[in-house]
Amino acid sequence: MGFAKDVLSITVWAAMERILLAIRDKRKVAVRSGHKVSKSTTAAIIALWRCLCREGSRTVLSAPTARQVKAIIWKELSKRHREARLPGDLFLDPASGLRYRDSEVFGFSTADAEKMAGISGADLVFIIDEASGVDEALYEAIEGNMAGGAGLLLISNPTQTSGTFYDAFTTKRHLWETIHVSSEDTPNVQAGELIIPGLATREWVQEKLSEWGEESPLFQVRVRGNFPTQAENTVIGLGLVEAARARYAAQEAAPTGAFTLGVDVARFGDDSTVLQPLFGTYPLPPRVHAKQDNVEVAGHVMDLVEELRAAHDYPVSAGAVRVKIDDLGNGGGVTDHLRHSDRARTLGITALPVTVSEAATSEGYSKLRDQLWFALRDWLKEGGQLPPDSHLEGELVAVKYNFDTQGRAKVEKKEDLKKRMGRSPDRADALALAVYDPPRRAPPPTPPLDLTGLTAVNSQKTSLWRR
Repeated sequence: MGFAKDVLSITVWAAMERILLAIRDKRKVAVRSGHKVSKSTTAAIIALWRCLCREGSRTVLSAPTARQVKAIIWKELSKRHREARLPGDLFLDPASGLRYRDSEVFGFSTADAEKMAGISGADLVFIIDEASGVDEALYEAIEGNMAGGAGLLLISNPTQTSGTFYDAFTTKRHLWETIHVSSEDTPNVQAGELIIPGLATREWVQEKLSEWGEESPLFQVRVRGNFPTQAENTVIGLGLVEAARARYAAQEAAPTGAFTLGVDVARFGDDSTVLQPLFGTYPLPPRVHAKQDNVEVAGHVMDLVEELRAAHDYPVSAGAVRVKIDDLGNGGGVTDHLRHSDRARTLGITALPVTVSEAATSEGYSKLRDQLWFALRDWLKEGGQLPPDSHLEGELVAVKYNFDTQGRAKVEKKEDLKKRMGRSPDRADALALAVYDPPRRAPPPTPPLDLTGLTAVNSQKTSLWRR
């Protein structure tokens, strides 16, 4: 505690103190928590204390992606090191690390599992952030080091219900020192005022409660730090959402693939019209509009297509942009405007009406809307990505389904979901439309030649023709 308070000038609160004492006294510590509970700061304190106060120590910092290591954990450690004017050689690259006498701290992503296997030392500790989403190959690589007395600290939002992190709180709990920290435990929430900047506040918790609902897996995981309970009748589980977010965060190359657009047109006054652009498996942030008429929505579609064609080097020659529009209610008017617009044709827009109330085109579903939602689930399973959008995430994990009398999957009605959530799932529906691939209809067959009246023109020629 003295190092954190006296050297780093950090206000240590109850949960942080428990973690600091646990990793000092125990070899295997697992912490499940909500957001904004100083996870990164705690990891930085431990790493700096070990490097500067334990001669010959080695500390490894890791997270699922290189970006998380550098932009979050290493950034926090560097900031604390600089502000406290601490000794040692600190490098910008986490792989080069911090070196002081014969101690060192360094970091790399958990994707480099083979690097873990080659690390050794008499006083060695691994600190894994976002440990719930780490591949099991990493833990297998670390296991050999544990035999030599190495320590292991796992810190994470509890997003997955399988794997080493989950086992630490369930079947193998007797082998671990386990700690649970809810966002509601912070001094800011408890006091109802700002005590420690950066920690969760009462206002933030109330905002997430209103946005997601208390029973939502998002609220349970990201606020209360509880493992999700996957309801059997939920279309899209939290695990799929978290994995898709991780893929999005890890994406470094520019998005590629066909440019499509899903448009969910507002039906009622408090609903939103959402335009969801998609490049292959990479969705860009949605454009959300309120209280727009059909002409305005069509204009927004054309503006967005023109903007993104230029921004992503996707000229008209690269292919048409398939704009899939919910054709119920006001959507039909948007489709008509786009189909009769010279500008839309110049931009290479193909307007495709999607009537979700129609019968499904695949067996096993009652209506097309049911089919779209399960297609969205399959898309996420097969590598689809999700941008950081808490509204979208809340909608995705909220939708339930059951079966009709014919055994077909039937997704919860939009109106029922709106009553339960307090808002319409406009963003999720727009993404489902963007992902959906309507059948490319063949041109209608040419009508047969009408020969009526030929005999009246020239009976002789007709008789010759008939021969």
